[in-house]
Amino acid sequence: MGRILIDNLNQRRPTMLPKIRCIRLILLLIAGLFPLRAIGQQVASPPQQQESREKEDSQKRAAREKEEAQKRAARQQQDAERRAEALRALARRLDVGPASVIADIGAGNGRDTWVFAEIVGKDGKVYAEEIEEGKTKSLKEAAEKRGLAQVQAMLGDFGDPRLPADSVDMAFMHQVYHHLSQPREMLQGIWRALKPGGRLVVVDRRLGTLADWAPVAERTGKHFWTAETTVVREAREQGFLFVGSAEDIWHEKEAFVLVFQRPRGLAAPDRDPDPPSKLSEAPARRMLPAAGQPCSRVAFVALGEGRKLIAPILKATSAAAVDIVLEEWATQKDERPPLPSGVEMPSVLTASGDPNLGPDPIDAVYFLDTYHLLFHGPQLLAKLQERLVPKGRIYVLDRRAPRPVTRREASHRRMIAPETVTEEMAKAGFDLLREEPLPAADRFLLVFGKADK
Repeated sequence: MGRILIDNLNQRRPTMLPKIRCIRLILLLIAGLFPLRAIGQQVASPPQQQESREKEDSQKRAAREKEEAQKRAARQQQDAERRAEALRALARRLDVGPASVIADIGAGNGRDTWVFAEIVGKDGKVYAEEIEEGKTKSLKEAAEKRGLAQVQAMLGDFGDPRLPADSVDMAFMHQVYHHLSQPREMLQGIWRALKPGGRLVVVDRRLGTLADWAPVAERTGKHFWTAETTVVREAREQGFLFVGSAEDIWHEKEAFVLVFQRPRGLAAPDRDPDPPSKLSEAPARRMLPAAGQPCSRVAFVALGEGRKLIAPILKATSAAAVDIVLEEWATQKDERPPLPSGVEMPSVLTASGDPNLGPDPIDAVYFLDTYHLLFHGPQLLAKLQERLVPKGRIYVLDRRAPRPVTRREASHRRMIAPETVTEEMAKAGFDLLREEPLPAADRFLLVFGKADK
């Protein structure tokens, strides 16, 4: 019996070992899933985990925003310092300093006013002009807080800065001109406020020619950038003499800085103080096609005194004509110079230099007191090259500059050197055929033809 029991036990023992191993395996797995260090700790629920992540993200975002704000403040401080130094350099160049009188037209919050107050000192005067009572009140209060008795806030309007006559050494506008809905009236008001010999400085955007052809009345309160060509034309026509440009001392890369002067001896702001001399009709006889050469269609690019020659040329040739209006001159898309009495012809406005002449050939082109204006000369000349007949002629009558000047300066000063014209025409594929006798003391007349290929 005992032997039987022992045998039975021996038979059962092996069957228990797998069970023990399974239990050990289960215990090991449990230990892996629940580390000892986690025992006694409460596991965060999903909502708590989400809240923690959101808090961490918020802290990171706040840190980034703080860093960006600090960088922005540093950039603004650097910009303010560069602008202040540019204003000081401008004043030095124009001989404006202690005891001078400056008008800050469109002073805004006084950013430039305070620099001007430093420049003129206690013995000088700064007129901080604005067109809103609220702004002039704020400027007055800010000047009092700063202890700047030399600053006087002035309330102007859209067409007049309302400044004392003959009192200002320098009037200054920074990104104000493109907002003017009555630019000519404002220019007249500034002209009267300046002392004879006083300067006007216009800082604004769009170097070159107009791209925003918005009506002038819509410019108040909006950013339709006014081109430098528009500013120069309007200033000259309201009695200002173009002095030069000063981008070399300004801190903004995209800006133009134009300097004008109220000339001594001009009684009123009603005309260009530096016009070309008068022209008679005699030069027209030197601009006619050779005998036997057909002339059925011509193009005029003419302004001012040059338009006097349109009628005699057409009378002598009986040609059809088109009037090319330069975007360098126009201040509105529909603006056209008046036609001479008895003359009728269609007009086209250039677009980036393209006169849109259509497919018909041109026998002659007449630049009459206009070539100096060209900012888009290569594009315009390329189009004329396409339309001009093989034996066609291009006549350039213009005001002679005493020395070669940059293309931009030629436009603003309304004169150009003959050699500059010859060089540009050669690049466009035209040869100089001859130089005619002087049509006037300050003019030259060049005749070009297509270069031989």
